[in-house]
Amino acid sequence: MSEQSRIRFNPMTKEIEIEGSEAFVKTYFDKLQSMMSGLTKTMEKPNAAKRGPEKKGKMKSRGNASPRKKAGKRDKVGTPKKRVTHIDAIVELIQASREGTSTSALKEKTGLTERQIWSIVDRAANEGKIRKIKRGLYGPA
Repeated sequence: MSEQSRIRFNPMTKEIEIEGSEAFVKTYFDKLQSMMSGLTKTMEKPNAAKRGPEKKGKMKSRGNASPRKKAGKRDKVGTPKKRVTHIDAIVELIQASREGTSTSALKEKTGLTERQIWSIVDRAANEGKIRKIKRGLYGPA
């Protein structure tokens, strides 16, 4: 009659029970022990990375590291330059045309896909920046 072997693990108590022949127990005990030690190390890393709330005020020195740069590009005067987004570009094109602009014309001028243009135009129309003249044709608000 062959002896049955099994390994049981209780995740709540983290207990391992190995039953079987002596060779089976020796083989798998070492493997499981090394796996569990690797798991406990990886499980501890995220907890060690957690920090409390950062204090406001001066930043601590980071040694020889360069200081952080502020967001936004600056012109010669020192004021941040405004980024031109796809929404801004499309709204400008539509507002520049008196009789309106079609989505196909916007597609050619901007290089965006129809899906992107429809999404932008719908959002701009809901915000009141442009108006829908008819299907596929948009004009200034």
